[in-house]
Amino acid sequence: METMTKTPRTVSKQRLWGTVIGYGVALAALVWVFHDINFALLRRDVSHVNWLLAFAGVVVDIGRYVSQSVRWAFLIRPIGKISFFRSFQSLYTGIFLNLLLPLRMGEVARAYIASQFAHTSFPSIFSSILAEYLIDGIWLAISVGIVALCVPLPPDIANAARILGVAVIIAMALFFVFVIRSPKIKMNGKASAMLWKPLIWVFSLIAKMRNSMQTIGRSPYFFAAIAVSSLDLLFHIVAFWIICIAYGIHIPFIVAAAIMLFVFVGLIIPNAPSNVGSFQFLCVVGLLAFGVDKTAASGFSVLFFLLVNIPQVILGWLMFAKSGQRLYDIKEKLAALRLSMKE
Repeated sequence: METMTKTPRTVSKQRLWGTVIGYGVALAALVWVFHDINFALLRRDVSHVNWLLAFAGVVVDIGRYVSQSVRWAFLIRPIGKISFFRSFQSLYTGIFLNLLLPLRMGEVARAYIASQFAHTSFPSIFSSILAEYLIDGIWLAISVGIVALCVPLPPDIANAARILGVAVIIAMALFFVFVIRSPKIKMNGKASAMLWKPLIWVFSLIAKMRNSMQTIGRSPYFFAAIAVSSLDLLFHIVAFWIICIAYGIHIPFIVAAAIMLFVFVGLIIPNAPSNVGSFQFLCVVGLLAFGVDKTAASGFSVLFFLLVNIPQVILGWLMFAKSGQRLYDIKEKLAALRLSMKE
């Protein structure tokens, strides 16, 4: 039976359309953000920014990537050994590439680079990233619950919190049933012979990732990673609050936390590189919900975005350069890895 395969030209067209749609959504979001604002007032707000306080917020925000690097090193420990610096280097390389590529493709690149440092397979390292997402979802849901007890949430934020809560419960249930409780699985030759080749590759990849996640989930390092992850959101929320004050938006810390959590929930879906457009849109919507003027909210959303992303570009470029890898080489090696897994 003949199989349908996608030609490189077809794949390129699909990627092009995905990029066009991503940038189109980002542009539409930015148009809304800057529609009907007072530019004279915007210039005045920017001229009155407390830059010393703003840069202090940037330093605090960088702290969350330190905690993420420690967490990732803990998650990798049961399946391979990686130093904190190599974890930090791989993480920041991924962050840098996420600023350049759509749909968070930097996550794939950082998994590959970390797999080289840890001398283990790519699927195993990618499993640790999936574990990161699960832990992030747990802490995000817990944080939203705490904030909801302390401050009345606007309807948009409250609805997003409910959706997140349901999603986290489902994810935790799936993790428990299919990762913790189920035995490790292995594809045998007879079963493989009965399947279509692309399905063999998919099932093989899932089996490898699932087995790695079982090893991670049953390790004491997994619970250490959960504990360290609590610092991630805290650093980012504190940085957001500090830069709010530096810009002249004086809101209580708990309100800043509610807005930042709302933005986090909205950015779960992959979009344009570095979340440009979608971040500004969500930030402005969150600030408006708590009574902040749109001009001030729009100006702050851009300032915060630049202050947080410029250090990421600089540090990410340095870490990527130090890794000795090139983006083209990473793409080629991942393509070769995919072909080898199909055989």
